[in-house]
Amino acid sequence: MQNTTTLNLFSFNCRRVDYLKVFKCKICQEGYLGDAPPTHCPFCGAHQQYIIEARDFELQEYTLTDVSRRNLEEALNLEVSNAEFYFCAADRADNVADATMFKRLGKVESEHASTIVKELRKQSPDIIRDKNMCSNMNLDNLEESNQRETNAIRHYTRFLGEATEERIKEIFKAIIEIEKDHLSLTDGRF
Repeated sequence: MQNTTTLNLFSFNCRRVDYLKVFKCKICQEGYLGDAPPTHCPFCGAHQQYIIEARDFELQEYTLTDVSRRNLEEALNLEVSNAEFYFCAADRADNVADATMFKRLGKVESEHASTIVKELRKQSPDIIRDKNMCSNMNLDNLEESNQRETNAIRHYTRFLGEATEERIKEIFKAIIEIEKDHLSLTDGRF
């Protein structure tokens, strides 16, 4: 007697997708495939309002002012430092939830650095994933995360106010929203 298995495709609990669309994040410029835009960019964390159908994506040319160039350079240094901190904190977290959160935050901050270098038209700096720059105590790393996000929000708010280029304003506005999301992950946890 032969053993056979019949697969009933309708027995699976899945949602039918008529067709996929191609979306693009206006902030990090990464693509996303889906039937609808995600609530947040899976790469940089930008809110849904910044995710558009790729066919509608266009960046306007602009000239970067010296003030914005200086502010972007400072933002790049903050993002690289924060990414390195988060990768360290992920390795030293005492639970899987915080390790996962810190690792994801490291990737998001790395994507912010990548976004900034595109605007500066320069090569991406190395982000060292095993830099010894965090505490061995998870609680201390949660507190430092909160301080780093607060510091970034403060700086980016100033940079937003000093920017004259619409593209740079859009980037800093979006990253401020993202950093506020990050801040909410540690509020009241230390």
